Amino acid sequence: MTRPPAVERPRDSRLRYVALALALLIGSHATAVSAQHAKRLLILPFDMVDSSLQGDMNHGPLEADVARLQRTEAVVHRALDDQPDFNVIRDAPVADRIHDAQRTYRYLYACNGCETDLGKAADADLVMTGWVQKVSNLIININAALYDVETGETVGGASVDMRGNTDTAWRDAALYLVQHSLLDNYHARRKKSGHGPQ
Repeated sequence: MTRPPAVERPRDSRLRYVALALALLIGSHATAVSAQHAKRLLILPFDMVDSSLQGDMNHGPLEADVARLQRTEAVVHRALDDQPDFNVIRDAPVADRIHDAQRTYRYLYACNGCETDLGKAADADLVMTGWVQKVSNLIININAALYDVETGETVGGASVDMRGNTDTAWRDAALYLVQHSLLDNYHARRKKSGHGPQ
C-alpha cells in the first residue's frame, strides 16, 4: 500500500526557520569577531635583488622580471587580504613617504627600521617587506618578513624557492609563501609567545 507523502507540520516549519536564523546570527557574529581581531597590515613594495649574470649585463633587473615582481606583489596582496588574520590597508596615505624611502634606501627590506616608521604613519599593526632574490634563471626565491609596528620585532617570515623563471613559477611561489610558509611561521611565533592564533 502506498503511503501518502509526509506533510510538514507548521510547528516543525517554525522550528526550522528559528534554527536557520540562529545559525546565520552565530555565523555573522563569528565573522565580526574575526574581523575585529584582524591585524591591520601594510605591505611595502617588493624589492628585486638581482645578482644574476643577466642582471649584471643589463645593469639591473630585466624588464620581464620587474613585471613579474609587480604581478607577484599583487598576488601576495590578494592572498593576504583573503586571510582572516589580516586586514590589508591601502598605502595611499603614505605613498609619498614610501617613495622617499625607496629613493633613500636601495632596498626596503633592509632600510634600517624605516619599515616600522612607515607602518606607524599608516596606522598599521603589522608591516611586511618582501623581496625576490635572483641568482640565475634556476636559482630564484621569494622572501617576506612581518614586523610588529609597535615593537619593531619580527613576528613572521618565510622564503620559498621557485622552479624556473616563468610567470607560473612566480605566482605559485607567491601563493605558497602566503598560504603555507608565512602563515605557518606567523601562527607558530604567536603560539610560542603565548598569544595563540586569532
